[in-house]
Amino acid sequence: MPDASEPYKSSQYWTSHHNWNEDVELPDEIKFHDTTFRDGEQQPGVVFTEDEKVELGKLYSEMGIDRLEPGLPLVSDDDKRAIERLANEGLEADVYAFTRCVKEDVEVAVDCDVDGVVMEVPSSRHLIEHAYDWSYEQALEYAIEATEYAHEQGIDVSFFCIDSSRADPDDLITILSRVKEEGHADSLNVVDTFGALSPAGTRSLVNLVSGEFDIPIEIHVHNDFGLGVANTLAGIQAGAEIAHTTVTGLGERSGNANFEEVATALTALYDYDLNLDLSQVKEIAEVTSDASGVDIHESKPVVGQNQFGIEAGIIAAWWNRLREQEMPLAMYPYHWDLVGQNAPRIAIGKMSGLATIEYWCDRLGLQAPPEDVQEDILQSIKGTSIGEKRELSPEEFVDIYRDTYNPEN
Repeated sequence: MPDASEPYKSSQYWTSHHNWNEDVELPDEIKFHDTTFRDGEQQPGVVFTEDEKVELGKLYSEMGIDRLEPGLPLVSDDDKRAIERLANEGLEADVYAFTRCVKEDVEVAVDCDVDGVVMEVPSSRHLIEHAYDWSYEQALEYAIEATEYAHEQGIDVSFFCIDSSRADPDDLITILSRVKEEGHADSLNVVDTFGALSPAGTRSLVNLVSGEFDIPIEIHVHNDFGLGVANTLAGIQAGAEIAHTTVTGLGERSGNANFEEVATALTALYDYDLNLDLSQVKEIAEVTSDASGVDIHESKPVVGQNQFGIEAGIIAAWWNRLREQEMPLAMYPYHWDLVGQNAPRIAIGKMSGLATIEYWCDRLGLQAPPEDVQEDILQSIKGTSIGEKRELSPEEFVDIYRDTYNPEN
């Protein structure tokens, strides 16, 4: 645990003290609602099989994710079976189905034995009137009727107002109020369907909703400006208690808020004790990537292979010294063990320096050459890397070493 006087610093992370210049009050409990199998699967080309949803859902629950949203049961028989199987697995995580404000959707969800539903309705007049061809009054009527019906069936209702971020504030509050008073809602979603919010805008909108209602607020954002994680954190700062995320950030267009980044940020930037085993996060991201067919970018925060990769010679020199002094967090904001990552590695390439030669000779049990020979080895490494336009392998390092230096001569 970090020292109370230095909450930004522990054995697992060392972030900035500036994060603590202003008081930030987070909710007493923050939960994660996973929508990888529904919103994530809406990414073009992504398909999870029934078995993949079940097996991944079990892993997510074991890691500590609080709620699973395996899909909309009317999309396919596979989705319906996956939802029903997960709902009857005895998981720690609750299982929610995604539904429209339609009684038929609710009936099918209830048949799947789910704990709750995420029930959607459009809240912006431009979508209501032009995308759905409804009137505002029809949207209200459908939402009230369906949420009340779901409540009568004994399941929780997470009420999900599509395009909350661009709806007229009065229209949004009216829908939420009428549903809460005449229908039913156990929680209310602030939804940035089209990724149109800034962090400041997210705080403002969550403050608006939370100031009107005394039930849990959920935050669901998209990543069109690369702000999905920042906006989720901003929503939590403003009082949202449930964060909607996807593993690896899968989702429509630019994706949803990335689970592993939000969770790691809450842990390391805010010293928040989550009910999650983050040491599993890299492995789970990789399994999810394999199932989705979407590769993890090598520079992806938290789980990318280069998160703890080094090539620049000066940085390699830092690492050599700090490693010997057992001070890894002097140059990393969080420890690789926190997120199940590999230990730092020094790549061999164009940007290498003499510290790279030192590192790899030591690692491979090779005799360190004289400094002038090291310079020759380094120039050969740089030339080969430039010619090949890639980093070199340890085997190629050995070949260059042997071609340049013979310790017996």
